[in-house]
Parts: sequence; C-alpha cells; structure tokens
Amino acid sequence: MPKKNNQRLMDLFLVSTLLLTIIPVSYSIIWLVPQLVIIESILWMFVAIISIWVLKRHHYLPVFIDALKRNWFIFPFLIFSGLSILWSVFWEVSLSRWLILLCTLIVGGYIGLEYNLKSIVQKLSGFGLCILVLSAILILFIPKIGVMNYYIIQGAWKGIFWHKNHMGLMTSFINILFLINLVNALSSRAKDIMIWLALYLLSLFFLFKTDTVAAYLTMIFLNGLVFILFFLLKFRYKIRKAHYLVLIILLILASIILYTHLDDFFGIFNRNTSLTGRIPMWTYLFKAYIDQRPLLGYGFNAFWYIDIHRVALQKAAGYPDPIVISDNGFIDLLVNTGYAGLFLFLIFYFGIWWISVKHAIKAVDIFGFFPLLLMVYTLLANISWSLIFENENFFMLIMMAVLFCITARALIGDEG
Repeated sequence: MPKKNNQRLMDLFLVSTLLLTIIPVSYSIIWLVPQLVIIESILWMFVAIISIWVLKRHHYLPVFIDALKRNWFIFPFLIFSGLSILWSVFWEVSLSRWLILLCTLIVGGYIGLEYNLKSIVQKLSGFGLCILVLSAILILFIPKIGVMNYYIIQGAWKGIFWHKNHMGLMTSFINILFLINLVNALSSRAKDIMIWLALYLLSLFFLFKTDTVAAYLTMIFLNGLVFILFFLLKFRYKIRKAHYLVLIILLILASIILYTHLDDFFGIFNRNTSLTGRIPMWTYLFKAYIDQRPLLGYGFNAFWYIDIHRVALQKAAGYPDPIVISDNGFIDLLVNTGYAGLFLFLIFYFGIWWISVKHAIKAVDIFGFFPLLLMVYTLLANISWSLIFENENFFMLIMMAVLFCITARALIGDEG
C-alpha cells in the first residue's frame, strides 16, 4: 500500500507540473503579463524544491549531480541566458524566466529519474487525452473560448489554448504519443489495441479541425517516421547497406521534387511560400532589431514584453494586431539572446539530439525511439511556431526528462 500511495503522489506531482507548463498559454496571452511571470517563477521554485527533496529522500541526489556533470552541454546556455539579465531590456522578466528555466531543468531531471521511457510516454498520453477532452468541452459548450472567433480566423478549434496553431501542434504531438502506444499494442497483441486506435483517430480528427498546416505537415512527417522506425525495428537484421542507400536516395529525390514545387504543395492547403506572412515579418525583425543587437540580443525572453516592439512588427507585417511572437522558436532565441546565445543553445539542443540518436540505434521497442521522435518534433514544430521556451516550457521539461531518463537512469542500472 505505501508503494501505491507513493506512486499516486508522484503521478499527481507530475500532472501538476505538466499543468504548470501549459497554463500560461491557455485561453489568453497571459504570459505577456510580467506580474504573472513572476508568480509563475515562484511556483516553479516551489516545485523544484520539492523535486530536490524527493531526490535526496530517495538517495538519488548524487546520481542527479553526476548526470548533470555528464550532460555538461546544459550549462553554457544556462549560464549565458542568466548573464543576459545584465543587459536585458526588461530585466525583471528575464530574471523570472531564467529562474523558470533553471527549475525546469531540475524538475525535468527528477522526472527522468522517477520514470522510464515507457512510463513517460504513457503518462504524457494520459495527459494529452485530458487536453483533448477539456478542449472538446470548451469547443462544444463554450465555443467563444474553444473556437477561434478572430475576424481573420473563423471556426478553427483552439481548445484550451490561446491560438489554433498552438492547439494544432500540441495535438500533432499527442497524435504521435497515441501512435506509439498503438504500435506497441499491435506488436505485443495487447487487448487495448482498439482503444489506442480510437484515440489515434480522435486526435487526427481534432488535428484536422484546428486548420493548422504546420501541424498537418508535422503529423504526416512523424507518422511516416514512426512507421519507418517500426519497420527497421522489425527487420533491422535483414536490412543490408544497399537498402539504406536506396532509402536515402529516395528521400533526397523527394526533397528535390518538393523544393521545386513548393508553391503547388502549399497551394493544396490554401497557403503560399511566405508561410502566411511569416517570412516578410522575419525579414523586418532581422533588419530592424536583430541586426541592432546581433551578438547578445535583448535579454532572455525579454523582447516581446516591450509594447513598441510588438506594435512596430505589426505595422511592418501589415497585421491587424500587435505581433507577440516571431512564430519560430529559433528566431525567438536569436532575438532574445543573440547569435552567441543561439549558438550555445544549439550545443545544448544537439547534445540531446546526439544522445537520442545513439539511444534509438540500440532501441529494442518502439518506446526506445521516443527521444528521437521528440527531437524531430521540436525541430519541425519550431519552424513556424515558438515552442521552445518562448511562452511555455512544456517541451523543455520533456526534453530534460528524456535526457535524464536515458543518461541518469543508466547510472543506477535502469534505462527503462
């Protein structure tokens, strides 16, 4: 009984933490209120303290510290983003957001030590189902909140989030979680095959209703990747080098064909190669702002908290309202921390990529590919939306949990 109670407490803590990551981007643009960011940072410090206390109680604190040393690539960006407070255009926000980043790294590490990869995927799947259910309730019963009623966007589902793009990309991630569980159920011939199939189809329908092209493309690419990885898992010992060579050639040819027919491709979705006005906006952002502070940026997560910046981007892009994010996670990191900060972040980011690829090569089941799928998702999703710590830290938390699950659990002889 004590073990069951402890597990329930850990699960409750996990759910509470995940809620803390997405509340700032629910319904309205509340992450742009500095006072709320400060409150959020205080809550995160409380969660981090609990995580450290539990790690110490379970005698995992030395393992956690050892894993931090091994994952040294975390620190350059963490230190630099903290130093950026000194030159930030809004130092209070930069300080609060940096504290949230620090706490996210700690809490993510704790989650990675407490749960193996299969458990992480299953817990996230349950949380994803809750997101879809809550969103469906808002869409059906309070459409003024759950459905986009913006004068240039009508009828697209946004659920509990402030914008359809966020809902769409989150749904594409949930879709992959359901697909991983479905593939696992098919492999093991589990009794819950029909349940995961139904949830997978539900997520596809939900995704379609968000009318988010970036989410469509992310879903299509990742679904294809899941099936390729599953095929490799099943037949890896029968596949020869020539087969890999043929696959690579086909991918290159497909990429060339796609690149030369981009207008036709985007036309399928009633879009164009300007990415719905993003490219002109990015051009102005580089000329008017990034080129003015190219090396150090405007301070960690500080740029969009300045009203005149948002209004200037609105006028330049010809958008009806002030622009609140650059719609690209890497450009947002660039404008806030400069080329120096972006370079240090990429060391951290591709460090996780490297570990995820190595883990995928040794994977014995579909859950072993989750770290790689997660990193591919973050790469694709951040091309047309800001999902890496600009206005939420859900995926930063998951990346840290996966990193520690792979590296720290290995130190205690349990890679899960």
